[in-house]
Amino acid sequence: MKTVQATETAVSIWITHEQAPTREQMLRLVRQALADHGLDPWPETEAECFAAGEDTLVIARPAHARRPAFCFGDLEDLLGGAMPCPDGDSSLYAVGEGYVLALGPEEVRPSLYEYGQAGCVTAGWEAHAREQGLCLIRGEAVAVLRRYFAR
Repeated sequence: MKTVQATETAVSIWITHEQAPTREQMLRLVRQALADHGLDPWPETEAECFAAGEDTLVIARPAHARRPAFCFGDLEDLLGGAMPCPDGDSSLYAVGEGYVLALGPEEVRPSLYEYGQAGCVTAGWEAHAREQGLCLIRGEAVAVLRRYFAR
């Protein structure tokens, strides 16, 4: 038996007397719950499954879109990682004693992993960083860096 609650921001599914679902089954159940409640499917889903005895609880929510970002300790490492990347959507932020370069997935190159520390940022984090004055170059960071530092 399944008891389902679904909203635009969360889905909960309480399952009794059935085996706990696999990750694939869990995501399928969430998509079905959204569809059954007339809601649009989420592009990405975060889901957790809690099982106890004969009961299982699935809690799901839309995942925030994340974009690749790389942390660099100094300007030399930033330039070493960024120069091989193509021009495209990228933004540069000053954080603590270093830099964060956020790019589109298609702009990521191996040099970024060699010189920087891989991570991700959300649109919310980028908006907050801009509000705090941490954004050094917005939109075309790699192209601007290349223009000023390429030999």
